[in-house]
Amino acid sequence: MLRTVSSFAVVVSLLLSTPSLQVTAHGFPSQYTPARPIHIEHVQLSGSLLLPRPKRPTRPTPRSCSQAPVETGDRRENKDELTVGNFNAEWLFINGGTGGLVCPGRSCPWKNKNMALEHFSRVAKTIAAMGLPDIVHLSEVESCDALDKLIEVLEAENAATKGAYRAYLVPGRDTALGQQVGLITKVDPIIDVVRTDERVLYPIKGSLCGFTKPGSPPQMYGSTKNYFARFQVNEIPILLSGNHFIAYPDKRDRCEKREAQASVIANAIQRHLLTQSHDEVIVLGDFNDYDDEVVDAAGELDHPISKALSTLRTATNPPLFNIANLWENQTERYTNWYDRNRDCKDDGGNEHVLIDHVLVSRGLRDRIVESYPLHNYKQYCGTLDSDHWPIFTRFDVRKDRGI
Repeated sequence: MLRTVSSFAVVVSLLLSTPSLQVTAHGFPSQYTPARPIHIEHVQLSGSLLLPRPKRPTRPTPRSCSQAPVETGDRRENKDELTVGNFNAEWLFINGGTGGLVCPGRSCPWKNKNMALEHFSRVAKTIAAMGLPDIVHLSEVESCDALDKLIEVLEAENAATKGAYRAYLVPGRDTALGQQVGLITKVDPIIDVVRTDERVLYPIKGSLCGFTKPGSPPQMYGSTKNYFARFQVNEIPILLSGNHFIAYPDKRDRCEKREAQASVIANAIQRHLLTQSHDEVIVLGDFNDYDDEVVDAAGELDHPISKALSTLRTATNPPLFNIANLWENQTERYTNWYDRNRDCKDDGGNEHVLIDHVLVSRGLRDRIVESYPLHNYKQYCGTLDSDHWPIFTRFDVRKDRGI
């Protein structure tokens, strides 16, 4: 924000260009041209010079590793099953970041490269504890290089088969934090991994947030961190949507934006199914919100104020199924530590919240063999583990499995 100075005038020139999107046959936009940055000019009228804020160091533009191979491979050890992990790895950064914040460094929990490398080892160990799933969605990733580094650690320290995992990531639009979403997978996508830059008006119709006053003009919002990958697993075509939504499930201004993000993803899925109606669907990630159909470990305290999850569920007909419904023990229904009393100790109970989710279509729901959240470490301030826990799911994908 610029302060008002009586002896100076500030001329602000917003040089914005909207990205040009081309829609593919699958209903998703092709690669985009990044928007030009906002340019601010300061003009002296009298007296001394009005100095602009010092410019932030130029951050590197993250590269894309989204292209599907010409010949797709399937490196699963057991072709009768598909295992999927969903994990917010928390600042999986190694080279300083590509956004406004620097990580490793003072901007994130890992203050130096040694801490960041130890964090990579912890994340890899947790992925190995899930049995090295065939597909792993990861939130809060720095870049393709970070995913490659994670694969390197999995191979060197956790007995992952060399060359089994490949990394896929489409750079998003989180210019503030520089966080991305991506995946490592033993099953290659059959088309290039893509993202959507659609923006929608919010509050959305039927919004539950109650933040914007009636009569106020609507605004536009979209999802900065998302991707869509399409797989052929045995005889089953699968559309996988990976996401990371805006934080703070209890803040009503964020609530409206999260509902808009959910609408964007639901719209993209519906467009895809118009031409690929036989695809099964997996929607997963860190949604930073609760599901009104799943009571988590904190109980009714975590009832959602938004309709983000319900919007995602009803993207398909019949609706998507939240696999957390299968976790019988309510005290185990959590994926994140929320230190409500700020004592830096994991007190359990209402500090255990479920904001990471895996939603699946009917055909995959009937193929679920097992699913669980993996709670293999304790939380505390200063830990080098993630502040989230992952979700693991195993599907029976045999051709003769009845649906």
